[in-house]
Amino acid sequence: MFCHLTRRMISRAADGGEKMPRFASRHEGHCQACRDYARFVESLPSRFAREMPAFLADVPEFSPNPVPPPVESVRRRLLLRPLPAAAVLVVIVSAMVLFRVILREPALTIADKKAAIAGLISFAAIPNELQGAVAQAESPLVRERLILENSILSAVDFIQTGLNIRIERKQAPKPI
Repeated sequence: MFCHLTRRMISRAADGGEKMPRFASRHEGHCQACRDYARFVESLPSRFAREMPAFLADVPEFSPNPVPPPVESVRRRLLLRPLPAAAVLVVIVSAMVLFRVILREPALTIADKKAAIAGLISFAAIPNELQGAVAQAESPLVRERLILENSILSAVDFIQTGLNIRIERKQAPKPI
């Protein structure tokens, strides 16, 4: 367990240039396998530097000296970049034209205006009927409140009898 953690700390210190924790340094001092691992990790940069030219020589499509891109491709990329912006601009302008010219609704006629006003007047006459509807909707809520009050009083009475406690009320309970 300590070997695994110590090797992880050794790798972390080598990769990030951080200092190893004290427990890992102490363990490395006592464990031969961890000391060997630390030496191996320290040798990796020099080994990679020596082996890199031979490795890259075996890779035919890799060139250690990258070739700059041709001038024509740079010009072409610069030419193609404004095209998406122009396309977005064309879409926005066409949408504005579509909504302003094509989908424009005709103005209301005098008959339409009179019909709308008559509808508003008939809607304004509803309050007398609306009060009755509100009273009917409120009555189930009143019944539900009364049922809840009775349930609470019943539960209190049950607890009093179960615990053999007597609580005297001076007055009738107030509605909640």
